[in-house]
Amino acid sequence: MTGYSHFAIVGLLAAALFITAPATGETPAGAGLVPPAPAAPPAPRPAPEPVRRAETAFSPALVYGDRVLSEDTTWRGEVLIEGVVAVAPQATLTVEPGTVVRFRRKGVQAPLLVVQGRIVAAGTRETPVLFTSNFAAPAPGDWQGILLLGSEKNNLLENCRIEGAESGIEALFSSVTLKGVRAEHAGTGMKFQDALVTMDAGGFSDCDTALHFSDSEATLRNLSLTGNRLGLTALRSSIYLFEANLSGNQGAAFSGDACRVKIQGGAVLGNGSGVTLIGCQGSLTGARLAKNREYGLSLKESRVRVTGNVISGNGNNGVIAADGGAVAWDNAIFENAGYDLYNAGGEEFRAPGNWWGGMAPKIFDNGGRGRVLYAPVLGARPQPR
Repeated sequence: MTGYSHFAIVGLLAAALFITAPATGETPAGAGLVPPAPAAPPAPRPAPEPVRRAETAFSPALVYGDRVLSEDTTWRGEVLIEGVVAVAPQATLTVEPGTVVRFRRKGVQAPLLVVQGRIVAAGTRETPVLFTSNFAAPAPGDWQGILLLGSEKNNLLENCRIEGAESGIEALFSSVTLKGVRAEHAGTGMKFQDALVTMDAGGFSDCDTALHFSDSEATLRNLSLTGNRLGLTALRSSIYLFEANLSGNQGAAFSGDACRVKIQGGAVLGNGSGVTLIGCQGSLTGARLAKNREYGLSLKESRVRVTGNVISGNGNNGVIAADGGAVAWDNAIFENAGYDLYNAGGEEFRAPGNWWGGMAPKIFDNGGRGRVLYAPVLGARPQPR
């Protein structure tokens, strides 16, 4: 044994015992002292290449980083914003027809236009004003948006298009008039809090939410909200909606909670659901609510006058009611896949003088707990209002 230390000999004997142990199905004594060699770790996968989007080629006349506009300023041609540009309370920003304002992100902060003074961006139909990102194909969140902050002056945007923002326009404690303004490819097309808003002939598409109002007052005429996830949502607001087109939105076309509403004319077609009113007051008159996936109209604890509407061809129920004292008359309610009128509450629902497609109405009365008073029945379809 010359040449081996005592510890080396013990190690060799242990190895020999392990190797020559009979295959009895039992773990040989001392086997746990010699763990198997660990498996080689899998080769790391290469990180995916970031998606690169093409930028638009442009030659801006003005380039802004972080900047406060303390005096009246006019923009024309191509303007590039790479930071936060603020219009001071005493200043007015004028954007001339045909101007293109591009926003390019540099670093973490998304570029943003803040208006505490006044903005007047008045394009024409032939030469609109464009607010967009630096990419050829703008996507939601490329830039933050236009923020009106405590600006109660005569802000005006006319014949403008807003693309690729997180929120195209956000107005907080401000007033604004919008004429022919479109918001596209945005997180939220426009949102308003404690604001006074007048809109005419605008459009919203490819937004997560087209319009959101909270604690605001809005008069909206001839709007088109198409192809968004949600159309218009409102909380504790006064909403006057005239001759609007709400179609092809994946979820609710119009959702109001604790609002005063006046919806007159227009069409709510092919959405996930039509008009949803919870704890609201007001009226719904002369509109067409048809071919929505779920229902045409839902009234929960709402005191709303429903007259002169066409509610048909919806994928489930035409009208859903649950208490609140709403009344429906002089409507055409027919050919809905589920019930024409579904009373989910415990109170009576009054629906006299409606046309049910020339057939007996399909009515659910909550197992007799929520009667529906539908007599008399119109013998002919009422004329549009």
